[in-house]
Amino acid sequence: MQENLYDVVIVGAATSGAWFGRTMAAKGYKVKIIEKLSEEKLGRRLDIFHVAKREFERFGLPVVGEGDPEWAFSFDETLTSSPHNNYPKVTRDTIVGMHMAEYILLMNKLAIEAGCEIEYSAPFEDFIMEDGVIKGVKYAGGKELYAKVVVDCSGVESVPRRALPEGYGVETFEVTPEDKFYVVLRYVHFLGEKPALNGWPFYKTWIAPCADPDGAIIGIGACHSYDYAEEIYAQFEKDINIPQYELTRIERGTTPYTRPPYSFVGDNFIVSGDAGCLTKPNNGEGVTSSMVQMEIACDVLDECLKKGDTSKEALWKINIEYNKKQGADFASTRAILTKAVNATRDEFELFFEKDIIFNEKFLNNVADGPEIKFSIGDALGIVKGVLGGLVSKRLSVKTLKYLLEGLSLGGKLKKHYLNFPKTPATYNEWAIVASDLWNQVGKMK
Repeated sequence: MQENLYDVVIVGAATSGAWFGRTMAAKGYKVKIIEKLSEEKLGRRLDIFHVAKREFERFGLPVVGEGDPEWAFSFDETLTSSPHNNYPKVTRDTIVGMHMAEYILLMNKLAIEAGCEIEYSAPFEDFIMEDGVIKGVKYAGGKELYAKVVVDCSGVESVPRRALPEGYGVETFEVTPEDKFYVVLRYVHFLGEKPALNGWPFYKTWIAPCADPDGAIIGIGACHSYDYAEEIYAQFEKDINIPQYELTRIERGTTPYTRPPYSFVGDNFIVSGDAGCLTKPNNGEGVTSSMVQMEIACDVLDECLKKGDTSKEALWKINIEYNKKQGADFASTRAILTKAVNATRDEFELFFEKDIIFNEKFLNNVADGPEIKFSIGDALGIVKGVLGGLVSKRLSVKTLKYLLEGLSLGGKLKKHYLNFPKTPATYNEWAIVASDLWNQVGKMK
């Protein structure tokens, strides 16, 4: 029993699990990660992922550079353009592109060096429960591990979270097909001049670098299905004049695009990463946005383990601090964008022309961090542009209604999340109000 008793058992060895495991092991705790995939298959679903350069130091991530097997490229600025490829807005931020599988293995290596154990080809099967409380996990054909805390970093399938008993304190909803972005990445080699890096929010399509200096990744993220993503991409190619290219390969993957569980904690349990739907509302990426929550979770868990109390009540601070630092702003942004995408192609064109929402300040704020601040001047500028669009009949009353709803609901959600209950005692009442607001927001169209 003693050799199978850990302070922390983590399900999932990708970026979130590896980061959590390394951090807790470095604090001196006995940590084990179980991963359903073999070491050879881990991280092979997609090749490239991106991290802002400033976030390497912020989260203590291993820095890689040109010549390292994990490194692919870096770039300092990109454009964001209208549906007719006009009014480009410049976003400035140094971004490093890396090979996912190689970087995850590097993170795993550093976790092991910090003292964390990792077992591959070891899928989670069920919790070990005693008196209705989690005491460990069953995995890999009946093996057992006992733990003071189990952490779910299992990805979008969120298998442990969904296996929780009803009423355990963390929602067990499935991330359904309507709650995902379906991402299709085309790796291409341009036959002529390579186009500038660019993004087109109306189509949820972008051009990003790849390891090929004369190539790029043309990506699209769409709701509903891969087939729907391909329909949008076909329309994009009709509307936007992309230079001729040769297709090298296609990759496909999904990412959660739905609100996170209201609470991340139960007795001896924490959920994080894609299992906790901790993706950025503006682009669906979740590597470093998850680390914001995990940084808080590791600090709180450290306090709880030292006190010998890992109950839901003791871990509750994770919810409160996360909502202050990121959750409230992400909720607000998600509501605004969910309503804004109901606009037509020509209305999106107006947004770019008149700097309504899609202006450089907004886009750089989104890139720089979770909080999106609108000054009185910004608000007046939006109102002026909207009124001008109504007078010229370039903006419909219906779309105006969506925009106003998004701004109103975004503000209400931010205020509500900042007032997250201090203890679980009033959580149910809080959740009822939150669910009503999210029902008004609806799903991304």
